[in-house]
Amino acid sequence: MPRHLEALLTIAATAVAIAFYASVSYWPKDWTERPIVPNVAVLLGPSVLASARPAPDLNLALPDDIATVVRRSGINGETGLIPTAASITTFRLRASGDLVSVAAPTGVDPIRRSSIDTEPQLRVRGAYAVASEDRGNTVIRWTEDGVTYEVSSRTLDVRALAALANKLR
Repeated sequence: MPRHLEALLTIAATAVAIAFYASVSYWPKDWTERPIVPNVAVLLGPSVLASARPAPDLNLALPDDIATVVRRSGINGETGLIPTAASITTFRLRASGDLVSVAAPTGVDPIRRSSIDTEPQLRVRGAYAVASEDRGNTVIRWTEDGVTYEVSSRTLDVRALAALANKLR
């Protein structure tokens, strides 16, 4: 497009915008006082969100006096600020220097106690939990408020890891 047409279109668009805003004060008063959507509160009744439960926290953390954050990365491997999605957070325990990872993994089934479970009951944050060991890594998983969480460590045993998981907030 030639430069003189671009300049002409810019000037014309600016003139239309100025004319629109300048004419608002001359509109009939009932046009400007009418709501755009007629009384939505009456149509919908009470708020649908008033009875909804708050969203669960996907990123549990250990208190600062117990551990410090070493690394935080998204479930998909992204690092940095992760305000909305679940992340994998690695903590270093202040007392022993052990590393502990906390996550809310996606695509895992909720943890429920089965009828054939003969192990002593393991509870984390008031929920039934399952412990496993995979390639030297101790993992404890539990489900609360519809979200399955896991805490894992290469150096801590199940009892110490469960006690630490109960301190998550």
